[in-house]
Amino acid sequence: MKEIILDFKKFMTVKGAHRYIEREMDFPGYYGRNLDALYDCLTDISEQVKVKIINCDMTDHTDNSIVNVFWDAAEENESLEVEVERGIIQDED
Repeated sequence: MKEIILDFKKFMTVKGAHRYIEREMDFPGYYGRNLDALYDCLTDISEQVKVKIINCDMTDHTDNSIVNVFWDAAEENESLEVEVERGIIQDED
């Protein structure tokens, strides 16, 4: 099984997130860099792949939306396994 680690600390914008995911997941050139295209590419995966998402802030709308697409795609595609390690949010005093 191929394992891919996606570190959500590596991007700051939605556009940056899609570029990062596209590169790390080795998506085709026609990847549309949006949530629908992400879902389509994830459900098209035919080899066994485990994606581990680290440093994820589920209070951040971008992180949450992207993770939800990964989970939805994993439900649809049995070749895709997704594990999420949520980041720790520290309160500022």
